Amino acid sequence: MRVIQRLGVSAKDRDLAVKWAKRCLREITRKDYELPVDYAQARNDLVVTVKRAGHRSSACAMGITIDISAYSKGTSALLEYPAFARDPVIGSRDAITPELVLASTIAHEVSHFVQYRYGPDTRWLKKRFRKPHGEGFQEIYRILRSKVVNPHLQDV
Repeated sequence: MRVIQRLGVSAKDRDLAVKWAKRCLREITRKDYELPVDYAQARNDLVVTVKRAGHRSSACAMGITIDISAYSKGTSALLEYPAFARDPVIGSRDAITPELVLASTIAHEVSHFVQYRYGPDTRWLKKRFRKPHGEGFQEIYRILRSKVVNPHLQDV
């Protein structure tokens, strides 16, 4: 994993973002999900850029860019796209900790990374990986939210 830390990001915040990205990769690369990659290779494939610019987070087949501005401000509401905002697993949430909002954002972007990087070569994603927030993305995101992030919501 190559980590790029932009100006204004503390080492503590960078490490927190990397910790959640590793948790997501560790889960999604389990044999159960049949990705054509293992955890070590996926970590090597991923470039994580952590910035604090007040822009959106994003992802592509090369890596993820996480903007920690909302985390730094203490945002406690997770807002998702209207297509799945009301979903009980991957939907929007209110009154959660800023760290869990950040973790959900990272899970969202790691889902896009997996979708674009491994989707074309993964049996269960091959026909559904193209649409940015379509079925393939939602399946990956559902796995990451249900296994990595949502179990911590009960602690709040």
